[in-house]
Parts: sequence; structure tokens; C-alpha cells
Amino acid sequence: MEQTENPVPKLRLVIIVINILVLIAYTIYFDVAEKGEYNFIAVAILNAIQFIICLITAIFIYRKEFLLSAALVVLIGFSTCVMVIGG
Repeated sequence: MEQTENPVPKLRLVIIVINILVLIAYTIYFDVAEKGEYNFIAVAILNAIQFIICLITAIFIYRKEFLLSAALVVLIGFSTCVMVIGG
């Protein structure tokens, strides 16, 4: 018998990876491309928006994946805010 591969685990990983890539994208933009004294505020606001979107989305679909993404956004986002402040 031939085993068919389940696409659901790949989709779960894709959700988490996309959220991390979005976080990386706007952090790099504000740290490298757009130098400014108060860029950490913009990064913090974008982190909060992404966190809220992940929580709202977790209510409707893929609960575990979006909750994990929200937790990662908070953990990594705090570090990126500190990086932007120091950069």
C-alpha cells in the first residue's frame, strides 16, 4: 500500500514561517533602511498589530498555529524592539 502524505503539517509550518518572515521584514526595514531615533515605536506598534491579528485569527482557524505564532511574535518582537533601539 502506498502512503499518502498529509498536507496539514506542512500548512501548519507555513503559517508560523509566514508570521516570522513578516516580523523579520518590518524589523529589517526599520533597522536598516529607515534609520530614525523613534523607529522602535513603529516596530512595537507593528508587533502589537501582528500579535492581535494572530489572536483574532486563532479564534476562527488553526488555533494552535496562530497561538504559537502570537507567542513567537511577542518573544521575538521584544528582542527586535531592543535591537532597533540599540541600532
